[in-house]
Amino acid sequence: MRIAVSAEAFYPATDADTRTVKALVDHLIDTGHDVLVLAPAPGLGDYRGGQVARVTLREGRGAQVREALLAFGADALIAVSPAKVGRKALKHARKLGVRTLVVQASPVGPVDAEVWSRTVAPRADRLIATASWMVDRCAELGANEAALWVPGVDARGFTPAVRDDYLHGSYARARSKTGARVVVGHAGALKRKHGVRRLVDAARVPGGRLVVIGEGTQKAWLATQVADAKLTGHLADTELATALASLDVLVQPSEIETCGHLLRAGMASGLAVIAPATGAAAEIVRDGDTGLLYDPADPAALRRAVAAVVADADLRERLGRAARLDALARDWTSALTELVDLHLPQPAKAAEPAA
Repeated sequence: MRIAVSAEAFYPATDADTRTVKALVDHLIDTGHDVLVLAPAPGLGDYRGGQVARVTLREGRGAQVREALLAFGADALIAVSPAKVGRKALKHARKLGVRTLVVQASPVGPVDAEVWSRTVAPRADRLIATASWMVDRCAELGANEAALWVPGVDARGFTPAVRDDYLHGSYARARSKTGARVVVGHAGALKRKHGVRRLVDAARVPGGRLVVIGEGTQKAWLATQVADAKLTGHLADTELATALASLDVLVQPSEIETCGHLLRAGMASGLAVIAPATGAAAEIVRDGDTGLLYDPADPAALRRAVAAVVADADLRERLGRAARLDALARDWTSALTELVDLHLPQPAKAAEPAA
């Protein structure tokens, strides 16, 4: 099939939606489909031999998208968390008779709800969301046909096998007079809405040391609040995989997870993971089995959860081992095969010529 994929950002960007889009495009190319990516300008004009049509957002978006779809001759469009580019792609795909699948992988907030209900859901032949709470949110907005699709994880890239003992020792301050500490990490965009200020509670647990992987507006604030923390900044995929595997515990405090890519990556890395009992995290982590869930309404709950795993090496090992096995059961290949086979609309058949 000739499949167009619309995205609001694309490689080499590293946000959560881009991780979904890149995994999807890789899978489509690997399985023999011709792919066109529609994404905002500027950026790369091709990816692994596939076309990337960069759309200038200031003016004429619709005309650019329509021209790209026509020139490509798309059989289907997959719109991932459609916004400025995706909404135009859905509009023109419907006009051109191209079947459409919407993958809602990010929250639809109150500000966007009316536009989403008017320009996204009605233009989707099929609609899937990446967490049960997002399926419910789609239903609240009138899209009762939304189905659940669970993302996967790169369990070959994110693995305990890439743990670096020297890096772990550095994180743990192994050569300090007080001896090695348990490395309590976090990975992701350092935005206040993601709950990263709660990491201060994790950092106050005796015997642990906080390592924060990522960039964002809260990085400077965290540096002032937790002077002993290691702030690595942004790490590319290979470095990220090594850094994650070199932690002991991963804390992901966001209450609005929809995909949980880095939470899944931590589990694939064999880490004991800690997350709030809300959003997608509550669906990804089995409390007491593959990680610990805490009540975000309880100010002391996160610190108690971190204290429990810092104090108990056997618990960390048990949770990490179970988390790794859980991640292996849902890799990207199986997840994306399901998306294409079960959810992607097939192109409309051309009418047969009259006898």
